[in-house]
Amino acid sequence: MHTIKLWVDRFLATICIALCGLLTFVVTWQVVNRYVFSGAGALTEELAKIMFVWLVLLGAALLFGEKGHMNIGIVVDAFSSPRRKAVFQIATDVLILLFVVGILLIGGLDAVDRTMRQTNAAIPFLRTGQIYMALPICGAFSAFYCLYNIWNDILQFIRPPSAEGTPGEVK
Repeated sequence: MHTIKLWVDRFLATICIALCGLLTFVVTWQVVNRYVFSGAGALTEELAKIMFVWLVLLGAALLFGEKGHMNIGIVVDAFSSPRRKAVFQIATDVLILLFVVGILLIGGLDAVDRTMRQTNAAIPFLRTGQIYMALPICGAFSAFYCLYNIWNDILQFIRPPSAEGTPGEVK
């Protein structure tokens, strides 16, 4: 499972890097077009917004994989027993998983379904549902990372303290 996570990490990181580079190019072209050629940039402005949303959502999913998402570590650290810390961490991960699946994945698929017939005003060949696909995709990746974190937390809970630090465990 650790190998799959590494591949997903690399894939998301590559997509985020490419989106960041393309976003930089589009915004630079928009500025040059506006100030050098005195042209309006409705297409590039809309494209920059779309790429920014995708970059943020995919970057947030990648952050889940690094356990860099918002969490209140002081609450987990307040427990003295490693087993209690693990139980609390598992409970937290399950709540996050429920949110990710309910809001991002299921809600995102509903938003995509409702808006797939609408076209974008600035980019007519792009449907609004295609833009909203970022929500369920982010939800799917985040759910994968939540399940991975839950798996590692369960392994940490059932392993004796001497078995900690084995390969495949995320710290």
